[in-house]
Amino acid sequence: MPAVQTDGDVNGAGGVVSGGVASVRVNGKPITVNGNPVSRHGKGPHAAPVTANGNGTVKAGGIPVVTTGCADSCGHPRTGGSGDTRVG
Repeated sequence: MPAVQTDGDVNGAGGVVSGGVASVRVNGKPITVNGNPVSRHGKGPHAAPVTANGNGTVKAGGIPVVTTGCADSCGHPRTGGSGDTRVG
């Protein structure tokens, strides 16, 4: 099962996700869901990406939870994630 993503985790190009569902925390940080902003890491689709392609069966605040391997709207996959919290 893939690791959940939280506020501050990065994608394969170094884009940092910010925010999340504040009421659902993993290791003290808000859990990331579809639609959270990702820092700019290039032009075009990399200028204002958001998290996307979260797990359709695990939700926080009614929104799919993003896990390691999910591609952001720019196409880069999420990397890293929680070392001890996984969903599937």
